[in-house]
Formats: sequence, structure tokens, C-alpha cells
Amino acid sequence: MKRFLVLLTAAVLLLPTVAPAQTITLKLATIVGNDNPFTTSAMKFKEVAEAKSGGRLRVEVYPAGQLAKNEIVQLEGMQLGTVDVAAMSLPSIGGKFDPKMLATDVPFLYTGREHVWKVHEGPVGKELMNRFEPLGAKPFCYGGGWGFRGVLSNKRSVQAPEDLKGQTIRVPPIPTLVETFKAFGANPVPMIWGEVYLAVKQGTVDGLELPVTTAVSDKFHEITKYYSRTLHSYPAAVWAMAKPKYEALPADLKKVIDETMQVACAQHRQDEVKAEADGLLQMKAKGMQVNDIKDLRPFQERAQPVWKFVEGKVGKELFDRVIAEAKAAAK
Repeated sequence: MKRFLVLLTAAVLLLPTVAPAQTITLKLATIVGNDNPFTTSAMKFKEVAEAKSGGRLRVEVYPAGQLAKNEIVQLEGMQLGTVDVAAMSLPSIGGKFDPKMLATDVPFLYTGREHVWKVHEGPVGKELMNRFEPLGAKPFCYGGGWGFRGVLSNKRSVQAPEDLKGQTIRVPPIPTLVETFKAFGANPVPMIWGEVYLAVKQGTVDGLELPVTTAVSDKFHEITKYYSRTLHSYPAAVWAMAKPKYEALPADLKKVIDETMQVACAQHRQDEVKAEADGLLQMKAKGMQVNDIKDLRPFQERAQPVWKFVEGKVGKELFDRVIAEAKAAAK
């Protein structure tokens, strides 16, 4: 009996041991504050990914530029392996890496956010989204984007393009937005995101253009007097993951990421709608003068040369397809 127990013990010791499942950490970067839809949907990504993976995925969310100060750095972080997940807008990436990504950033092209989403879910939107692949990021879907943009100013409110004359307005380093504000008659100053708050607070610029959601989440409504809803642009944002990181995952975790990205994109859109409505109320509560511009036609007319500018940047064939799909989606 003793000999049997010895042999049994030896046999058990020779059995292969099963290593516990390794936890994979994903670093998710946003460039805006905790209340911004980009960050609230990032928290949803974390919740769903960790639950669906049974804890095999651990998502660390770094909001407000803690890991990446702007969208360019988000993508560069994916290339360097310091950022794993982020949502980035087409025009921001297009302005730095691939001009064709500017194709849908046409001023006053869209009738509403649902129109924006419909165009980007179509053939041309999918084609542009896939242009992230050669840049080292695997794209999944379009979230809520940044929202329709307006003008914050400490100098005066804006009801017509003439009100922008002589105003120094910060714009992102996106060629289409620079040209749009030149066309409006302003003095646009391209400036990366991490430098903007101090520039506005110190009066280096008279104002800036932002969507309501970011103006409030990043506290610009506390340091500016006027918000004018020019609604000139709605930059669409793509949720993506560093390509090497995604490709290294086992098949079942790839499926988790695929499904979680769709949840995050849907949450982003939902949060963007709500945050805009809430943000306008917060602006007014802070004493800001919020202007709904009665007639946007003078702005639209001033912006017409920007359409030709975009065509020149992206090529006539692609530009014509964007316009055609936008017209079809508006019906």
C-alpha cells in the first residue's frame, strides 16, 4: 500500500500544471476631462471589456491628457506601444498623417448629427476609417465625434462673419478649420490642445472654436464670456486599438474587443447628445451669453472656397463621392 501511494504521488507530481490565465492590461487614453463623452464612453469600454473577458482584460483609463496630450500623440502612442486604445477624429489625424482623411470635414455639409453618422457609416466613411490601418491602428467604428463646433470669445459675440473680423481664434492644427476661419475673416491661430487653456486664460488669443461638450468638460466656459453656435464642423471620431496589441490577443479576447468597441461607440453617441444639452445649460448658469445664430447663410457663403480647398487636398474623385453620399444620406 505504501508503495502504491508513493507511485501515485509521483504520478501526480508529473502531471502538467495549468498556469493561471494571464491578465492583459490595456491603456486607454483620452485628451479631455472626466465628464466629456470621450471619457464617459471610455469608462463604459473598461466596464464591458473587463466583464466580458472575465477579468482577463484590465483596462486603465487615462483621461484629460494624462497619457496623451492630443490626438496626434494618441496615434503616435499606439505606434510606440504606450497607448493601446483611443478614439481619434479623422481631420486631426488627416492634418498630420494622411490628407485624404480630411475628405468629410467639409464646412456646413451636414444637416444634423444623424446625417454625420449616416455618411460615415456608408462606403466612403468605411474607406476613410480603414486608412488608420497603415498608421498602426486597427479601427472599429465611429463614436459620437466631437459634436458641432461653435466659437467661444472674450471679445464679442458672433452673429455674422463680420463679428469675427480682427478676432484671434485658436483652432486645432487641422487645415480645413484654419481655412474656414480665414474665410470667416478671423485670425486663426493653430495650437495643439495641451497649450490652449493657458493661452485663453492669459489672453494670448481672443477665443477658440470648440463643441459645447469640450468647452464645458474642460472648463473653458469658466474663462470665456460668449459662445456662438456657428455649427460649422462636426469632426467624426474613430475608436481604434494599437494594431500589434490587438493582433497579439487570442481569438476569444479579440471577439471581446470587437464587441466592446461597438458598445463604446454607441455609448459615445448617446453621451454626446446628452452632454451637449447639459453643457448649454451649464454655460448659461455660469453667466455665458449663448447665441443661436439666426441666419447661417452668410457663414455658409464665406465657407464655399473651403470646399475647393478640401477637394484640392483629397482629390476630386474622393471629394465628389463624399458630396454625393452626403446628398443621398440627407434624403
